[in-house]
Amino acid sequence: MPVEVQAGLAGRGLKLGEIVPCRETQAATVLALLGEPEQYSYPSIFIYGHQSTGKSHVTLTLLQELQLPHVVVSCVECFSAGLLFERVLVSLFGLAAPPLLRHSGFSDFVRLFHRLNASSAQPHQTLYVVLDRAELLRDMDANLLSGFLRLQEFVEDNVTVILLSEIVWEKFRPSTGCFEPLLLHFPDYNKAELQHILSQAAPSSHPPELYSTYINVLLGVFFAVCRDLRELSHLVRHCMAAQASCFGAGCINKAFVLIIIILTIETQLKRFHKTTASSYLVNHATHSVN
Repeated sequence: MPVEVQAGLAGRGLKLGEIVPCRETQAATVLALLGEPEQYSYPSIFIYGHQSTGKSHVTLTLLQELQLPHVVVSCVECFSAGLLFERVLVSLFGLAAPPLLRHSGFSDFVRLFHRLNASSAQPHQTLYVVLDRAELLRDMDANLLSGFLRLQEFVEDNVTVILLSEIVWEKFRPSTGCFEPLLLHFPDYNKAELQHILSQAAPSSHPPELYSTYINVLLGVFFAVCRDLRELSHLVRHCMAAQASCFGAGCINKAFVLIIIILTIETQLKRFHKTTASSYLVNHATHSVN
């Protein structure tokens, strides 16, 4: 990890395990790829993995905590090249960026980017362009993906493009070939990591030990068919409402409460599991094919 990056995190009293729990290895790799702010970074980085594996969270958290100049663009919202160009320029250069016509091409975007960056009063350091759901670039102009992968070369300045995607690079690479980015994979969370992350969200009114046990019971039922952190977080809130009395302040006998959790909550979760497992498997299978 670069020395200045370490100092930046330490100066704020931050540790990777605190700001990106269970993603310390991936976060350290991202930091190493970013390098020092004033030095040239690699032109493009491709980060991929299933939904809710921490790709966006880790990348954006590090850029924000280190206060690095960046822009985050959702390719779902910016569904055309014109919208994408406009969002990048306005976010990086503010009102100084004149509006591009919606039919403007990539060459117009590069010329304007180069001119605005050369006249910018901001400290000269790496600019980061983060494209979320980057697989949608394949549905836009044919040269758009190849252009962003080589944006640093075209604008002749220190710019790094980070592409976040849920599909592997082999399905992403254009058939005509392109500049190869650095690849970084975010694996699915395992059961222990999910329990650790979900347990951190324990309400202050709930005993931490009992809440952790509840999370363990829930994962024992749903982990085989669902490893999506967002969906599991929703299930925790949904199922916990029916058993709120088990976590009340009046529950002094922890052993008794644990028996209640195992006998009642697990039964309820398994009943709920029957109604959700099949639909999740169908959606996950469809997502994998795409």
